Amino acid sequence: MKKIILKNILSIIVGITIILISKTIIDLNVLPSKYFYLFLITEGLFFIFSLLLYNLKKKCFVIIGFIFMLITIFGNLFLNYYFSKMNHYLDNNFAIESYKEKIHYYVVTSNNNPINGVEELEENTTIDYYKYSRAVDLALKKLGKFNYNSTQDGYDALRKAKEYSTYFVLTKTDFDFAISASNEFTENDFNIINEFDVLEEIKKNENTPSSYNVYINGLDYSGNRRDYNLIATVNTKTHKIVLTSIPRDFYIYVPEYDMKDSLTALGNVDPKVPREALESLFQTKIEFNIDLYTESLVKVVDTIGGVEFCTNKGFTTTHDLTLGSYDDYGEKLVVEAGCHTYNGLETLAIARERKHIQNGDRARQDNCRQLLINIGKKIASTINLTNYNDYLNSFDGIYTSNMNKTTITNFIKELMNNPNFEIIEQSVDGVDGLGIARQGMWGEVWTLEPKMYTVENASNVINSILNEE
Repeated sequence: MKKIILKNILSIIVGITIILISKTIIDLNVLPSKYFYLFLITEGLFFIFSLLLYNLKKKCFVIIGFIFMLITIFGNLFLNYYFSKMNHYLDNNFAIESYKEKIHYYVVTSNNNPINGVEELEENTTIDYYKYSRAVDLALKKLGKFNYNSTQDGYDALRKAKEYSTYFVLTKTDFDFAISASNEFTENDFNIINEFDVLEEIKKNENTPSSYNVYINGLDYSGNRRDYNLIATVNTKTHKIVLTSIPRDFYIYVPEYDMKDSLTALGNVDPKVPREALESLFQTKIEFNIDLYTESLVKVVDTIGGVEFCTNKGFTTTHDLTLGSYDDYGEKLVVEAGCHTYNGLETLAIARERKHIQNGDRARQDNCRQLLINIGKKIASTINLTNYNDYLNSFDGIYTSNMNKTTITNFIKELMNNPNFEIIEQSVDGVDGLGIARQGMWGEVWTLEPKMYTVENASNVINSILNEE
């Protein structure tokens, strides 16, 4: 009698755990149907086999059947924990309608100005604002009722603030860049009479196409430069991916501002601005963007135990092995020819390098593409239940994206169906020159005027893969 009661209790618990794990797998939606059905059949057969053993008269078979049912219960609970954790991560990052970016603003004036806060200003006071600042409309609304004057020349507005005690509102990122990039100003020249945050809402793209473009870019530690730029073209029907690298100094037309600008200068703006500029350049629709914070990649690389990088010619990095600075007084990395494994800081130094390698930024884009591919391969080949939590935690803070959960899970599902996606790599090129970046906040910078035949060739490949059935 006790044996029958125990069998019934275990059977109910096994059934509950099977239902629980099945629901989690369905909610997660990354397991192809054929694998899900195989899982259910295996679970059912294993359970039936356990019952058969448990119902035999010999004590040894009863014990084995009992152990098998316990294995089923705890195995299902164990898998449910990990699948639930992944589902929770995807829900928090992708199954949302929007996410918010915090932008920190300053109101600055001359250090000689006796005004110590905006509350001391009269309502009719004129305040200049930099028209290309991110979420500037939200900033002006939060700042209050003043007379606002738009300017596209940030340096001129700072110069007026310094010399004539006028007032200028701009992002902290733009202010810091202007101070660091110019010999004309120092922080001591200015009095920051107000600083505040605004939250810019970025809506997720809810489209779930089977083929699409993703603009992947790497922001430097200042948040002002888009140092790495790539369009990933994905066709989940034909299992093809095109990776198109774009030099950061590409001087391209920006529809949002109706002007030409350097791609790297579009760091501290809404992600749709460079995305739409690249759509115009390549004559293609870019559905999604992923903004990678390059310093966060250090954490990922260290978590996965380093990443391989291959080069035909050795070099010493321009930047030292530190975070959050371009002072470069510390230890540099000597990169030897051949293939070697590098840790997080070393990988970041390699990804930044353009001055000590042949073809400069063109080669840097190729190196970054190689590193991203190798990181992806390393994660895919080494992730397991023992390091699963560490890997998942390492992604915190590494990116923001307008991608939705269904697009992500559909891609994972196709990878599980056929992990051998064909990857096509290509780059575009340009002619060295000079141009004005962000209309005065950056001033005159080195640029690459696109060689349009390379752009057209790349565009043809992108659109061809997108339209394949």
